[in-house]
Amino acid sequence: MHKVRDLLAELYAVEPACENLSHPEHVVVKMLPYRDRKIEYFVLFLLDNKNNVMARRVVSKGTVDQTPVYIREIMRLALMKQASGIIVAHNHPGGDPSPSIPDQELTRRLQKAAQVLDVRFLDHVIISRTGHYSFQAQGLL
Repeated sequence: MHKVRDLLAELYAVEPACENLSHPEHVVVKMLPYRDRKIEYFVLFLLDNKNNVMARRVVSKGTVDQTPVYIREIMRLALMKQASGIIVAHNHPGGDPSPSIPDQELTRRLQKAAQVLDVRFLDHVIISRTGHYSFQAQGLL
């Protein structure tokens, strides 16, 4: 039993809990389990006014190169949970974290919808086994 506790302590040290998502790197840590997945997963983080995670939802699972995402569903979840802000993230199974044209268009549409509903849209993070991309870090949000 002692060895199990030691192993868990090492795991927690490597992957620290970061319930506050104030920086793109915090989102990347939360998305690490998805970096090697063979299909795309689209994840929504619902945040309070201090960027603490209220809830995390996988809103879509797709194929090797796409997943359907419905802005209406993302905003519905944000309003139902009374979230102050949202961050979305997804993985790229192909390995390149660069945003595709559809990723860029989705980000623009989410930004507009969030603005209309007075929900802070803080970031869209893409993760892969070779790295990550943050729209916020790139100055696009």
